[in-house]
Amino acid sequence: MDQAGLPVYHQVRLDRDYLAGKALDLFGKRHAGIWRTSSAARKARVLEEFRDLISSLEESLAIDNPAVFIDHSCWALVYLTSLHFPRNYVPFLLDTLGKVLQKELPPDFRKEAGAFVTESLVVLKNASPEITSYITADNPLADVARSFLAAVIAADRERAEGIIDDALRSGTPLKDIYLNIFQPVLQETGRLWQMQKVGIAQEHFVTAYVEIYMARLHDRFHSPDGGGKVRRQKTVVACGVGPELHDIGIHMVADFFEMDGWDTYYIGANMPVQSILGAVRDRKADIIALSATMPRHLPDLQYLIRSLRADGETTGVKIIVGGYPFRIVPGLWKQIGADAYAGTADEAVTVANRLVPGLR
Repeated sequence: MDQAGLPVYHQVRLDRDYLAGKALDLFGKRHAGIWRTSSAARKARVLEEFRDLISSLEESLAIDNPAVFIDHSCWALVYLTSLHFPRNYVPFLLDTLGKVLQKELPPDFRKEAGAFVTESLVVLKNASPEITSYITADNPLADVARSFLAAVIAADRERAEGIIDDALRSGTPLKDIYLNIFQPVLQETGRLWQMQKVGIAQEHFVTAYVEIYMARLHDRFHSPDGGGKVRRQKTVVACGVGPELHDIGIHMVADFFEMDGWDTYYIGANMPVQSILGAVRDRKADIIALSATMPRHLPDLQYLIRSLRADGETTGVKIIVGGYPFRIVPGLWKQIGADAYAGTADEAVTVANRLVPGLR
């Protein structure tokens, strides 16, 4: 336990391929009628889902909390239903996996894993196979965000550019463009992909276009509407961890630090640990902002944090973490060893200024 009474993160690694194979065999026997009529592609998807369930179980066991496993089970319900699997398919998968885990896991994991499966099955009884839109009615730029998303999904770059340019000409602050247009548009695109309403190519195009437009806005950061009026003489290093491919969120965080007057060193995603430590040392960073978008990246994040703490030249840097796993598990940032958590780019800057006060 840490000082807050939370269990410390302890990495768990199960034999995913072995357990998934066992679960697949048992599922085929228990649901022979369904299995006989399933295509090869559908069978491959089921095997992949067993692997994903086991991966999420590893992270729930590592933090002694079922939230990650439950969240993925609900995600799978939405995704597989959108692929025209029956509504009860995911509960069937969970029940089958539970039987395999009770037989194959070592005793120290068996009871807890069984409890997590049971809790997930209870939650799934009332779970919806759909997700509500991330462009919500309380968003003051909801209509603009919807128009921008429709234009980008249609690959109408001229219309998309005009929408953002019109918002800027009307006096919309840069931060609001990020928080009320770009961020919900990216989240909504992910939702539409999960529900099979857009394809992977469209999802990637939306992300790439938003990043391109963010780069175009960079020259505005130090203008009055960008908010960059004071140079704070404080430095932040911002990056993703492990084999991370989704770096647009941490890129937004870096932009907000720059708008706030910080010396910002954004190094992207998929960086080796020693390179990150070197950047913190070389830049004499006050803050390092780290993003993990998927629970499976938590082991890499914990290793990086332990490495930062163990190096005499980086041990004093304040560590702020963010990303999806921290939204679904309150207090996870403490378990992983960080100094703070921030749910949005503007919150990250506020937290950083609290951790490292003054202009220096």
